[in-house]
Amino acid sequence: MPFRRRSVSAVVTLLGLVITVACSQPPASEATAPAGPLEGVWSMTVSAPGDGSAASDPSQPGLYIFAQGYYSGVYAPGAAERVPSEVPFQPNPDEMVAQYQSIIVNTGTYDVSGSTVTFRPIIAKSPGFVGGQSTAEFTVDGNTLTLRTQTVTTSDGVSGPAPGASLTFRRVE
Repeated sequence: MPFRRRSVSAVVTLLGLVITVACSQPPASEATAPAGPLEGVWSMTVSAPGDGSAASDPSQPGLYIFAQGYYSGVYAPGAAERVPSEVPFQPNPDEMVAQYQSIIVNTGTYDVSGSTVTFRPIIAKSPGFVGGQSTAEFTVDGNTLTLRTQTVTTSDGVSGPAPGASLTFRRVE
């Protein structure tokens, strides 16, 4: 019997230890950082190309999501309607080109320094952008976010298009 009592006592002690560890707070280094000014879901309301042409209220949706150092951005620049495939999900070569040119897609990590956000894509529509980065000046005024592109570079340092372009969003989440 003494062996059985020790076994039960050891199990109870071990169970208590497991419960204590499971219910304890994570160390400060593992705690979730407070949300920054960009955190949330933003729907695009205005696109300005930065080439001197007029800003447009886009007819196509655009969405940026910022969460815990990660971002995802998808939008159709300008107000032109995107070209659908005559046969859904089976575009012909001309439709593929038009569809490719009518959307911006990338997702990755971001960091903020003052009023500058740096995007580092993990995956993007344009493979050369993966490993590159872009920077934008941003302002948040209530539920309005404006991003003004400063730089865009490929993974090998080649400058990309769109310096001076700006996107305006409204917070939806």
